Amino acid sequence: MQILKALVVIMGVLILAGFTYLGVELYKRMSDPNRASLTGPSTTTTVLDRPAEVTLDVPAGARIGEMLVAGNRVLFKVTLPQGPDRLYLIDPRTGAVTATVIAGPSGGKAAP
Repeated sequence: MQILKALVVIMGVLILAGFTYLGVELYKRMSDPNRASLTGPSTTTTVLDRPAEVTLDVPAGARIGEMLVAGNRVLFKVTLPQGPDRLYLIDPRTGAVTATVIAGPSGGKAAP
């Protein structure tokens, strides 16, 4: 009977230790947003006092289509009135366009 009591006490201590660990990790992740990212902390951290304005190089009449969150980046499709569609990959923390993909034949030549 004493073994059973000892096991119950030990398991109770382990449960309390587990909850304490989860609480500490949750507090750390809430107070440091870079710690919570799946890819690890970024090498440069930019603190913005106001929202970033991003100007995209698209002609008049273009419209933003589908949007997708990819990791800590935002990918969206821009449909152009004339010409191929474009995909933009933007870092929402800094507002920087990290990549632009233009759909169409390679080399910029039109298909016959």
